[in-house]
Amino acid sequence: SSMSVAVPGFYAAGECACASVHGANRLGTNSLLDLLVFGKSAGETAVEDVKKSTRAHKALPQEAIERTLERLNRLDTQQDGADAHESRLAMQRTMQNHCGVFRFADKLKEGVTKILEVQQDVQRVAIKDKSKVFNTARIEALELENLIEVAVATMISAEARKESRGAHVRDDAPDTPEHPNGRDDANWLKHSLWFKEGNRLDYKSVKLTPLTVDTIELKKRAY
Repeated sequence: SSMSVAVPGFYAAGECACASVHGANRLGTNSLLDLLVFGKSAGETAVEDVKKSTRAHKALPQEAIERTLERLNRLDTQQDGADAHESRLAMQRTMQNHCGVFRFADKLKEGVTKILEVQQDVQRVAIKDKSKVFNTARIEALELENLIEVAVATMISAEARKESRGAHVRDDAPDTPEHPNGRDDANWLKHSLWFKEGNRLDYKSVKLTPLTVDTIELKKRAY
């Protein structure tokens, strides 16, 4: 379904909340505001929600448990495959070379192809150490599976967005009087939504009229 549905009792704060308090200029590791404001709000609201709730959460579907176990068991049964450390370096180099601070159309297009190739390697990563106690090789492999999803989402979204906005600066979308900071508000004033299934992109409109404060005016970034 393409509908957004609120999940009762589910709260998020910080990196995963996507609260957009920084607009498009949300830089990496810069989540202090999100953590403090929405962490406090989520925590307090969660406590009140539990106090008022008269029903338990739905039980997890069996398939969710099976998917988690399958992810863990694959590393135990995989004998030959890619090296997690080498795959991580390949991911880092691809993102640095093709989706860095300043972005170029040809580099982004090539980067999509390359990061999808790295993703294929990550899906067949094998570990030599199969131990169950504080196995750093297993931790690194599992972390890499998460990181590659973020990398793919970033690369595909950046290649598709034909403008500059916030921290996304394209060489072919310069600062002009018609397009301050390279923005194209008529076509790209919207959030990019990446879906893992089929690497599909969708979009959500940006709300500039909050419920409790004044309307947010779009301005040129002057720093």
